[in-house]
Amino acid sequence: MATTVDIVVYGGGFAGVAAAAKAAANTASNKTIALIVPDPVPHDGRGSCLGGLGTIGGQNYFDIRPWNKTLPTQGTFNWWYKQHGHFYSTDAMAAQLKTDLAKYGSKIKYYYGYDIKSIGWRSPAHITEVRLCSIDRNQTSGIVQWGSLTDTVAGTVFIDASDSGRLTRLSNFGGTVGRYDFPAKYLDSDEKTGPGKGRQQVATLMFKIKGFDVSKIEAGNDEVLVSNNTTGCGGGGTAYRNKNGAIYRFNEKYGPQGFAIKPYNMAQDGPNSDEWWLNSLLVFNVDGRAYNRDKGTSVFPTDMRSDYRTVDDAWVAARNMINTAEFQTAIREFPGFQSATIVKDSKGLPVVGEVLYLRETIHSALSASSRANGTENTNYGLRSEDCNLAGATKTSGKDSRNYAKRIGLNFYWSDINAYKFEDLKDANGNYLWFNEVGDKVRPDLGVTDTSPTNPVYVPYGTLATNFVYNLLIPGYAAGMSSFAWAEARTLPNQCVLGDAAGVAAAYAVTNSKDPLNFSSSDISKIQTTLKNSDAKLEK
Repeated sequence: MATTVDIVVYGGGFAGVAAAAKAAANTASNKTIALIVPDPVPHDGRGSCLGGLGTIGGQNYFDIRPWNKTLPTQGTFNWWYKQHGHFYSTDAMAAQLKTDLAKYGSKIKYYYGYDIKSIGWRSPAHITEVRLCSIDRNQTSGIVQWGSLTDTVAGTVFIDASDSGRLTRLSNFGGTVGRYDFPAKYLDSDEKTGPGKGRQQVATLMFKIKGFDVSKIEAGNDEVLVSNNTTGCGGGGTAYRNKNGAIYRFNEKYGPQGFAIKPYNMAQDGPNSDEWWLNSLLVFNVDGRAYNRDKGTSVFPTDMRSDYRTVDDAWVAARNMINTAEFQTAIREFPGFQSATIVKDSKGLPVVGEVLYLRETIHSALSASSRANGTENTNYGLRSEDCNLAGATKTSGKDSRNYAKRIGLNFYWSDINAYKFEDLKDANGNYLWFNEVGDKVRPDLGVTDTSPTNPVYVPYGTLATNFVYNLLIPGYAAGMSSFAWAEARTLPNQCVLGDAAGVAAAYAVTNSKDPLNFSSSDISKIQTTLKNSDAKLEK
C-alpha cells in the first residue's frame, strides 16, 4: 500500500533540500512532502545524509561569483552561505540541512538511502507514484546495489532534483544526453548519431588529504581564501603544465585510460581541521545515467556509449587509482603537498566522496522531434546564447526574452570542463585549463576568463517539461542546453532552481493545477512568493 503525499522530491542534494524546504514553507499545514535521498546513506538518517555532492560527496567549496559586489544567487543558498561561508565542514553542513528541514516536523517524510525502481503513470501524462527500494554499497566490491527494503510513494506533484535525472528518464523523457545539442562540427562523428550519444563532461572523485602546508603554495599563481575561519585553496597550474614533472608523466600515462590530475581546488573540512577535501582527479568517460544495479532492466540506458563506464565502475576505479603510490607521488608535486598523505579509512582505503562528482548527464528539450545537433539555441528553455550573451539589464542581452517568466538568476563562468582527455591539450602538447579548455571545445563562443559578464535570467520553462504535466526539474535534467548547463551546474545556481521548483510545486498543489499548465498570472504569483522569501529576480 502506497504512502500518499502531496509533493514528492527526488534528490537529497542542495537543490532537493531547497525544493523540499520551500514546498513545506509555502503549503498549508495539512500538505505533506516526501524527500527521497538516492544516495548510499544510512536508511535511518544517521550522520551526514543530506547535501549530496556538497556534503557526502566532499565538494565543500562553493563555486560563487559576485556581480556588482553582490551574489546573484540568493534565497536558500544565501542562508547556507551565511551560516557556513565559502568553505565548510561537510558534517556541519549536512547537520545544518537536517536542522533546516526539521522545523517542518512530520510535514516532511524522509526516505534515506532509497532509489526509484519504477513509477506509476496515468493518461495523458502524469506520474502517479514512485516505487522505491533501498540501496547499499557493497563493502567488498564498492558497488552500490539494491537492498531488501521497499516502499511506494504516491503524490500529486513530483520534483526531480537529482544528478542522474532518473525520475525524468523514467517518466516521458524527450531530451538529450551530454553535448548532443552542440553544433555538429564540434562533435566527434559517433556523437552525432543519436540523442543519447553525446559525451558528458568529465567527472571527479573527491578525496581527503592531510599534511598540506598552506605556507608553501606558489605565490602569484595559487590562491588562498579564508571564510568563517575555514581555508580554501586553488592552484597547482605550474606543476600541472610542467613537462618534466610527475603530474605530467601521470597524465600522459593514465589520460588515455580515463584519468588525469588537474589543477586543484580544495578546502579544509571545517575550522582548524588538518584534513582537506581535494578536487583534483578527473574521471573521463562516465555515463551519469548508468548504474550497475540497473543492468538487465529497461532502466539501464541502451544507447550508452561503448567507451563509457557506469557511475559505479568509475567510482571504484577512481578510488583504486587514488590508492596507488604513483598517484600519491604525483600530487606531492603540487606546492605545499610535499608532506601530504591520503586520509585512509579503517580498511586502509582512501576516504573519498560517497557519490561521484558528475558534471553533466541529461537535458530536457522542448520538442522530442526537434532533437538534433546544433539546436542549443532553439530546443531548450535556457539557451546557450542566453547565458553567453546575458545582458546587464532586463531589456538588454539575449536573456531579456526570459524576463517575464524568470524564476531566478544564475551566474558563474562558462565552466565547460573537458569531455575527453584530448580536450586538455593544445596542438603542441601543452596542457590547458579552465577557460582554455572551454575555448578549445567551443572556439566559436569566445570563452574567456571573464565570460559571461552578466547573470542570466532563468525562465520557468527550464523547470517544467512538455512531456509530463506534474513534473518539475531543478536538477541535472533541467531544460537547458549543454553549454547553458556548464554555468548553471554549480551548487549555488542549483539552489536557485530548487527554490523555484519548491515554490512552484506548493502553488500547484494549493491551487490544484498542473505545473505544465501555469499561466503568466500563475508565474507572476510564484515570482512574488520567491521575492518574499529572499530570492533575487532582478539584476
